[in-house]
Amino acid sequence: MSVAIIGASGFLGSALAAAHARAGNPVAAYTRSVPFLAPDGRPDQGLEPVRTVYWLATQINPQIAEQEPLKVTADRVAFESFLSAVGRLEAAPTIVLLSSGGTVYDPAGPPPYGESAPTGPVSAYGRAKLALEQVLSERAPGEHVTLRVSNAYGPGQRAASGQGVVAHWLRAAFRGEDITVFGAPTTARDYVYVDDVAEALVAVHTRDQPLPPVLNIGSGQGTTLKELAETVLEVVGNPALELVVTGRRSFDVPQTWLDVGLADKALGWRPRTSLPEGVAAAWLDVCAEPRC
Repeated sequence: MSVAIIGASGFLGSALAAAHARAGNPVAAYTRSVPFLAPDGRPDQGLEPVRTVYWLATQINPQIAEQEPLKVTADRVAFESFLSAVGRLEAAPTIVLLSSGGTVYDPAGPPPYGESAPTGPVSAYGRAKLALEQVLSERAPGEHVTLRVSNAYGPGQRAASGQGVVAHWLRAAFRGEDITVFGAPTTARDYVYVDDVAEALVAVHTRDQPLPPVLNIGSGQGTTLKELAETVLEVVGNPALELVVTGRRSFDVPQTWLDVGLADKALGWRPRTSLPEGVAAAWLDVCAEPRC
């Protein structure tokens, strides 16, 4: 019951590799320094015996997608190369693509968004993720599923530009800096803990029934930026910190969260970690970092 993870060194990839290791599933881990293609262009031998392959590799986040379209194109080309390589394997594994539950749905409709809700991304990032979903649907050599993951957070997340609000705020709090809120404090998102996401991904591998083509993975509830900031301030326990509200970014939408009922039916999965529990775990991780 071995698996392969393309993008195993990233935030979600590392958590997924650890979750599979705990479950006793052998993992073939691929990164930029350990590519899934051999020098002759053939798929690496580690892909041959796997039952499930996860595609988590990417060069983009919402901000990068807006500013660097060449990286959007590079992401798609890399994914197409991956599908071609998998098609050359003797037995086609199940392919799992991670997409974005927070950006692919049409914001004109009210949340929560189920898998059958209309898509209509308003950001370059959402359009890029939806395009990969289409490529998977058209070119996958065997069984496949797209997991539309909402805003994942937790220990190990880097504070990347344009992504990772919890990571940004916790590092700011550690440095004694104020919390910057982009856009209206009433803006709502679906924040899901990293280990809950990893459990859902493992459940895809160990399921005993056919998979639907798309599954939402999130907390199943909306949390406003104000509520998230209040949670962060309560966890860090520094009453001197203040909220600084600034302008909305062009790629932000006002309200988005997911209906995760289908994941419960298909995988027996539900999120288990509350927001205060998850933020507290992420805070302990920040405080333990050497640079802190």
